[in-house]
Amino acid sequence: MEAIGSIKDGRIVLARALKTSRGRLEHQRILLEGEEILQWAFENGIHVEYILASDRIAADVADRFRSRGPGVFAVSDGILRKVTDTSYVVPVLGVARTPAFESDRDPQFIVVLDSVKDYGNLGTILRTGQAFGIRSVIATSSDFDIYHRKTIEASRGSAFATRVDRFGSPTEAIAYLKGHGYQIVATSPRGSELQSLVELRRKPVALVVGNEANGIAPEFEAAADFLIQIPMSNSIESLNVGVAAGISIYELRLKQVLVMMEDRIKATLGRELNLTGRLVQDALDAELRKVSQLSSRQVVFMMVLRCDRQMRVEDMCTQFGVLEKEVGPFLGPLQESGLVLEDGTLRLTSKGEEILAKLWLTVERAEQALLVDFTTDEVAILMNQLRRIQQQCAALMSGRE
Repeated sequence: MEAIGSIKDGRIVLARALKTSRGRLEHQRILLEGEEILQWAFENGIHVEYILASDRIAADVADRFRSRGPGVFAVSDGILRKVTDTSYVVPVLGVARTPAFESDRDPQFIVVLDSVKDYGNLGTILRTGQAFGIRSVIATSSDFDIYHRKTIEASRGSAFATRVDRFGSPTEAIAYLKGHGYQIVATSPRGSELQSLVELRRKPVALVVGNEANGIAPEFEAAADFLIQIPMSNSIESLNVGVAAGISIYELRLKQVLVMMEDRIKATLGRELNLTGRLVQDALDAELRKVSQLSSRQVVFMMVLRCDRQMRVEDMCTQFGVLEKEVGPFLGPLQESGLVLEDGTLRLTSKGEEILAKLWLTVERAEQALLVDFTTDEVAILMNQLRRIQQQCAALMSGRE
């Protein structure tokens, strides 16, 4: 294992520069202070370039992170204190690239951080946002930074999964939000509407929160579609910004989902797959009716039975959604025609294999018609994505057992 013995080494110089917000923004790197933060970074797919570890434990650290990829360098406790600028030793440090996010994301709910300065409050807001599916924030200063150690700790690593868009002023941020169709909801003690009573529109939401001392900028108050307040006892003047943001995120997110419920239902994976499956089945039924009395579900069942060789009635019901009262109508025609034999388990007969082979051209012709506008590569990608969804479903179900 390589050891670094000089604070002038380039890797040490870079790590020291990352203690400041300016250094992090300039180098597009993050200093990961402590093994827990390092682990959060790995869990969020952050690219860690190298690890600095106390020479007392460097060998053990290298063993623990060997499969992760980055090199581990042994350094003295004195150098570690120089890097973190502390009187105590943080025994494990990492240097990582600032995460890059897709530029074309269009979040339906975004939090605008207007001069929020407290690192702990900031981390709390990021963590709360993540809990409700909010992974994008807007800042009203170009030097805004979410990678201070206290923010990362308060967010429990959520900072690594949050996209930040920085603007030079509230005016620039407002122009962006208005241009992208956001309804601006600003929190203020001077709000004219109670948060619990506001009726959101069918548009994406931008929630603006300000710092505890000065609140939000006047520009946001003037531009807000809704200027809201959280009702409180007269004995309390204001809430901690992290607490207030959490209340607003929860309540407004729920209101947004209710307002956009129909659109969200139509966009869900389950609904799309179910609708697609039904349409494919109907199209295949239409083709099969031209040459056979069998339904597409019966033909697909025969295909599966041909591959699996045998199947229990209970498994057939589970796989093909056959209700108990439907077993007779579903299996009866196949057994009466001598296509499927039941002797404890279900098996495809030789006649069934022959009929399946004859129907195959019809099935294949229907599939080709459905995929007529797809290239060969697109078909391959589609099939791969469907298999991945199936694998993820199996993983989720096995995790519950």
